[in-house]
Amino acid sequence: MLAQNVISPRCSSYNSPLWVVPKKPNNSGKQKWRIVIDYRKLNEQTIDDKFPLPNIEHLFDKLGKFCYISTIDLAKGFHQIEVHPDDRAKTAFSTASGHYEFNRMPFGLKTAPATFQRLINHVLRDHINKICVAYLDDILIFSTSFQEHIESIKKICSTLQDTNLKIQIDKCHFAALTTKYLGHLVTGEGIKPDL
Repeated sequence: MLAQNVISPRCSSYNSPLWVVPKKPNNSGKQKWRIVIDYRKLNEQTIDDKFPLPNIEHLFDKLGKFCYISTIDLAKGFHQIEVHPDDRAKTAFSTASGHYEFNRMPFGLKTAPATFQRLINHVLRDHINKICVAYLDDILIFSTSFQEHIESIKKICSTLQDTNLKIQIDKCHFAALTTKYLGHLVTGEGIKPDL
């Protein structure tokens, strides 16, 4: 994270605990780890952001009839948003190698989901509920013809590129007839839980 400028070394009077937890196993069998910062104390002092996350059922209602669907996953979604310099000290944590603060929005802040959803809604404002739906960093593009679908993918990717939002290509699926999205199996015939 230091090399990507997500964090910087700093001295701060703030210091939230850091934990390392296992990630969900992947196909390679190699165990990967995730750094988690416990922001409970900071969150207790933080004013709530009431910007709503989309209702998943309402998202699926917007899809209507379609033939082709694509999913786009934004790479390290929260880390694509800059933390205001005046607030960076509040995100501080310590490791054996020193004291750090976040330059980019960390996971665990109670206002992070609302902040991210507000950004996505603004960035995709001309496309949401017309050619796509978005829940945080998960975007689903839908259309009734292949040519229309290719044009829709181009529009969404161009919009994301214009705003410097990066996609994680290995987690994307393009021009499919069925896909998994938000714990559901989405097809042209309908939506059902992905059991």
